[in-house]
Amino acid sequence: MGSTGRFLIFLGGEPVPYSRFEGLVPHSILLACDSGIELLLKNGLYPHVFIGDLDSVGQNVISLIRPHIKKFYQFPREKDKTDSELGVEYALTSRAGEIVIVGGLGRRLDHSLANIMLLFKINSAGVSGYILGARERVFYLPDDFELKARPGLTFSLIPFGRVTKLNISGARYPLINGELDPGSSLGVSNYLEGEFLKIKKEGGPLFMVLLDEEVR
Repeated sequence: MGSTGRFLIFLGGEPVPYSRFEGLVPHSILLACDSGIELLLKNGLYPHVFIGDLDSVGQNVISLIRPHIKKFYQFPREKDKTDSELGVEYALTSRAGEIVIVGGLGRRLDHSLANIMLLFKINSAGVSGYILGARERVFYLPDDFELKARPGLTFSLIPFGRVTKLNISGARYPLINGELDPGSSLGVSNYLEGEFLKIKKEGGPLFMVLLDEEVR
């Protein structure tokens, strides 16, 4: 069975400017997790799917959105998974071809870290995806990764496990057969020299934070 296409999963946290995801909205399935609905409503959009325990959504908002959403799933507040994880699992069981998490960073560190780790869950299911924040993108890196982006953008590699045979090309600080261990800052604050960044590695997990502006 084929994929159902791209899911945009909207979470709470630091608001993401509409210009950063506007081009992704067409031909995507929009899924809001609890307070993530506010970002959609702010920009005149309704999600195709809503998932949440309604602990951070006012009753006035609920009354507004219910008539416009066919798939509305309310969960109890006392549960074993966050609304964000439930949203990702819904997209995975719906055979998503790509999952882009919009938001979910910047307000609570525990939630931010948990949302970043959802990329591991997405990758383990064989699906591509990333987190789109207010000024950054966060990727879980497969063993062979390529990215086209604007020269000068800063990126950092953060290991959550031992990384070996790490090769970086297209960056100001290239690397050949390097190693990264959790706690190492070797991969912090590199930047693209050209338009193509290539990273190969073994081990991990390894996450990349790409700042979508020229910051050194």
